[in-house]
Amino acid sequence: MGTSGRVSVGVCPDSVRRGRRPWNIGAVLVLLIADGLLVNIGFLAAFLVRYGLPFPENFVAYKKSFLYLTAIYLLAMPLLGVYRGRFRSSWELFRGVLAGLCLATLLSVAFVYVFRQKWGSFPTSVFAISFFANLILIFKAKQTILKTLGRIRRNIVVIGEGDIDDIVGHKAVIERIGADEIEKLAAHADIDEIVICQRIEDKREFNFLLYLIQRSRIQVVFSPRLYMELLPERINGAGAYDFLSTFIGEKRDVEEFLIRALDVFGSVVILLLFLPAMLVISLVTKLTSRGPIFYVQERVGKDGVIFELYKFRTMIEDAERDVGPVLASQDDPRVTCVGRFLRKTRLDELPQLMNVLKGDMSLVGPRPERPHFVREHKVLRELRLAVKPGLTGLAQIRSFYDLKPTHKIKYDYLYIQRRSVLLNLMILLKTIPVVFSKNGW
Repeated sequence: MGTSGRVSVGVCPDSVRRGRRPWNIGAVLVLLIADGLLVNIGFLAAFLVRYGLPFPENFVAYKKSFLYLTAIYLLAMPLLGVYRGRFRSSWELFRGVLAGLCLATLLSVAFVYVFRQKWGSFPTSVFAISFFANLILIFKAKQTILKTLGRIRRNIVVIGEGDIDDIVGHKAVIERIGADEIEKLAAHADIDEIVICQRIEDKREFNFLLYLIQRSRIQVVFSPRLYMELLPERINGAGAYDFLSTFIGEKRDVEEFLIRALDVFGSVVILLLFLPAMLVISLVTKLTSRGPIFYVQERVGKDGVIFELYKFRTMIEDAERDVGPVLASQDDPRVTCVGRFLRKTRLDELPQLMNVLKGDMSLVGPRPERPHFVREHKVLRELRLAVKPGLTGLAQIRSFYDLKPTHKIKYDYLYIQRRSVLLNLMILLKTIPVVFSKNGW
């Protein structure tokens, strides 16, 4: 648990400002020497794993080039920020080491290839094995050293009174603050996160504060207790705290990476499994009714960005020409015979896997709404735009397909507050029996 201090309004906390201190020359030299040794230990371990003892004749290529290879690694890693003064988390350090080793390995492979006539052939398998060996060795060594020196930490400013004991990081607490004070903090302090426990009544000050923080790339977290106070006003149509929800659904870098990895992996697997079915659906849709196979429609995504959503067409051509944008009903005459089956089984949603791969959507999240309905229903704005819309969600596994906006928001709020890769996986698994039970239309 990190330390914390309480400071007066408008004063930049010294404990936060100290996070900017750079490395001194002696410390950098020690780290460079340690990394140089670890890089060569990785190469030796790779030769040992690949060939055993005694080393083969191509080990000569390593003996003639190891000084040059070491220099390449020690030049490549600083370029990608491996030697910065502070890291927000071990995950950020790992990403830096990974990127640095990728660049160094590519440059080294190119280097030994150019000089293969002079030094002999350098086994490519050794580069592959040493990459993973160096990743483990260098990352663990740096993690141990940086944690000991207090160089892996999050600098957090807590605004207002709140339960700060549950906030992990190096904390500074400011009892009350406005936009001017935030601007001073953003300009003079090394801040990773601001936790707002104070309700800001002035809308103009609030919007300016959020704009300023977004520009400074500081992560903002609102106290769940504070948001609960605002939620009833949102549902009743009162209150105008624009962009509040943009920060509610944001998770740590590792969690966001895992959620995106699940989206990509899951989409590819589902597309491969259902590819034969999608080909049959395309053929049957084209043969049984006039119009295109796919239905492309504008939907509202994260932060209000408009994107084109793909579905198998389930209605007659130009279904909204006379009635305009309206929600479909259970016995809607515009729905085709094939379309009715696709809706019941949710197979019409399969093309949206392409939206997931493009990054417009996630496998799990609030269902994407049309711009017309987002403008019409206030509860479909702000909160539900905090995260990417999903192919399925809590509303789809807990109730019927045609939930009204005021009911949808209850499930969406619950999901956004507890959003995680494990929750997404659970919802995906529970979606399977819902599809087979045809709970919806």
